Amino acid sequence: MNFKLTFTPDDIYYREAYAELISLKKLKKFEPLFAVILFFFGIGLYYFDNNHVLWILPFFFIIMGIYEFFKIYYEKHKWLKERNGSRLIGQHNEFEFTDDTIHHRGPFSIGEMKWQSLKAIKKTNKGIVLKLESGVSMYLSDSFFAEKDEIDFILSRAKLLPE
Repeated sequence: MNFKLTFTPDDIYYREAYAELISLKKLKKFEPLFAVILFFFGIGLYYFDNNHVLWILPFFFIIMGIYEFFKIYYEKHKWLKERNGSRLIGQHNEFEFTDDTIHHRGPFSIGEMKWQSLKAIKKTNKGIVLKLESGVSMYLSDSFFAEKDEIDFILSRAKLLPE
């Protein structure tokens, strides 16, 4: 099967990509829950420590919970700012998928990758993530595909990847 995808990255694309990439990270998606637990654990320690035996310990947990929560916000804001500030924003990108290769054409590069150069292909709720051996991840939204067969084709290539 051969088909092409063309898309232009914008803020909406990057926000979706960030959410979908985070959903694949096992521990990262639980960071907000961890922050809330730390915060309320500190509140609980403070409330139940009538004799003030624990001294500063409740405040330590409260501050760590607040820190973790703001760290989540800061990392997302930083990631989006870097992507939205790049010269790639508003530029057309094209991928052509064939049985053997993925051809890519963008504003800064033209190239070809074999399917075997991928480390993993992951399906998310709203798209597909192609993970390269180099550690780079490429997110392709389901809205880029004309037919569901194209998504199925890419997912079928995951079975051929070396483990």
